[in-house]
Amino acid sequence: MKIAVLGVTGRTGRLVAQSALDRGYSVRGLARDPKKLDLRHERLALIEGDAHDPSAVRRLLEGSNAVVSALGPSGDAADVCNTATRLVLGTMQETGIRRYVVVSGAGIDFPGDRKKFGDKLVGKMIRFFQPATVADKEAELQVLLGEPGIDWILARPPRLVDGPAGGSVRVSTDRPRSAKISRQDLASFLLDQLDSEAYIRCAPFVSN
Repeated sequence: MKIAVLGVTGRTGRLVAQSALDRGYSVRGLARDPKKLDLRHERLALIEGDAHDPSAVRRLLEGSNAVVSALGPSGDAADVCNTATRLVLGTMQETGIRRYVVVSGAGIDFPGDRKKFGDKLVGKMIRFFQPATVADKEAELQVLLGEPGIDWILARPPRLVDGPAGGSVRVSTDRPRSAKISRQDLASFLLDQLDSEAYIRCAPFVSN
């Protein structure tokens, strides 16, 4: 399998790339500064460019079978996630790629959620302290909901922690089950969705 990764120089994106290579996949990653990624492999190709650039996104997706977005908030681009998703979905339609796996956050609401009071309170706090990030991720979700032709999965992790895999992953479609997940476990979950039909057009909560 050949996958394209957005946000490949980030802490989660790097683990997605490394885990994909460990599984024998070929990886193409988009990076504004490829030197920031301390990972080299014969099956890894880095595309220099920005997720807001249609030509860079097209080069990234060229020859890929699926796309993983590990993009997070950017200080110089408040709408980086929803803008990138619009570009990616349009390019996927043109190139025939159907699978898109995206990282969002547990604070984002999805139809059918049954969050407990504590979960809702945390969500309100996130909205208060990070309004631009939440607005970007909410807009990204609306872009996905309006796109019927792509098999997307929106993973909603809680607090991300560095370090080794936690050993088990809990998945729920209606409310968070735990307060954190290791980035390594999240990366593994994202890759598992590339050939799974379990959560198509859903936004599962993923935690340890």
